[in-house]
Amino acid sequence: MAVLVVVVWALAIGTVAVWRVITHGTTTVWDHLEYPGRDLSPSPDPRPWVVAATPMTLPVVEISGETMPLESILAERDTLSFLVVSDGEIVYEWYAPDHGRETPSMLFSVSKSVFSLMVGAAVHDGLLNTEDPLSTWVPELGERGFTDTIPNLLTMRSGSSYVENDNPFGVHVEFNYTDELEGDILGLAADGPRVFRYKSGDYAVVSLALKRALGTRTLTDYLTAALWNPLGAEDDGKWSTDHEDGLERVWCCLAMTARELARFGQLVVNGGEWGGEQLISPEWIAASLEPAVPEDEWAAYADSAFDNYGYGWWLTESAAVGFGKDGQYLYVDPDRRVVVVRLGDSQGGIGWVEILARVAEMAAG
Repeated sequence: MAVLVVVVWALAIGTVAVWRVITHGTTTVWDHLEYPGRDLSPSPDPRPWVVAATPMTLPVVEISGETMPLESILAERDTLSFLVVSDGEIVYEWYAPDHGRETPSMLFSVSKSVFSLMVGAAVHDGLLNTEDPLSTWVPELGERGFTDTIPNLLTMRSGSSYVENDNPFGVHVEFNYTDELEGDILGLAADGPRVFRYKSGDYAVVSLALKRALGTRTLTDYLTAALWNPLGAEDDGKWSTDHEDGLERVWCCLAMTARELARFGQLVVNGGEWGGEQLISPEWIAASLEPAVPEDEWAAYADSAFDNYGYGWWLTESAAVGFGKDGQYLYVDPDRRVVVVRLGDSQGGIGWVEILARVAEMAAG
């Protein structure tokens, strides 16, 4: 019976995907060390962060009815790194004992926020046109119902059949473990209602469009040239792929340090500008942070910590938040000019959004 189940499972999601699930198990923040990928190297023109001489004091917060300093919570609740940037200056920085400043870890769905900025750079560079349908670059998907524009997909309002859950026979597990990602993307169909439903497959679809627009360059090549190097990255990173020399998993699988991730948040604060160069248009940044989901479609998410969704960003009244499943947060408060990064290997049993909002308010003075 067990053999039959494995055979059926392999038919559903592919032999390599099943083997990876069995041998590696569930996804972790160290997956970039286990799977194929492309390296992100320090910029040839690194731009070190300015670090405040005196760090800010973190707030005292209440967790499960108990009041305690946030710094104690970081140490006790599976935090790997915690970084606060105010007006372009690091004002607080903390790392777990076994996780140094230069240690990258997986971002999971915060990768979507970074990828959205990368798509904005591609639009700014004339590689993509947001008014054109996806079929301009991927005609095969046009034949399968994808008449959507890129903003429709970045706001997850396509009619894609992709279902995001942990069903081992399902498409989401298949996408996370497959070694045939392009073929799996081309197997998707957009035959449902065009309403908001959180689904990583929409980002996979956009990644294929951008890859086609780039020609012989990889997505990692473009991220490096368009953003990573101009931002002056100082540390290593990695972008996992489905196989050696394959396609990047853009929805989940970037790995980088807290300092490098904070640069992408600061880029949003700067309206797409860095070091006097406009890397992304301010119009794209503004559109990214505009609530895209009608009230009736948001009803299923009304109990979350967020108010709406933009281009890869969960939105609150004052902030845009990149959010990963194991407690990865890129919290950006553009008006206060504050960026907060929390990377962890679990949520630590905490609702972080309210805490990050308090930290941002204190950092801004």
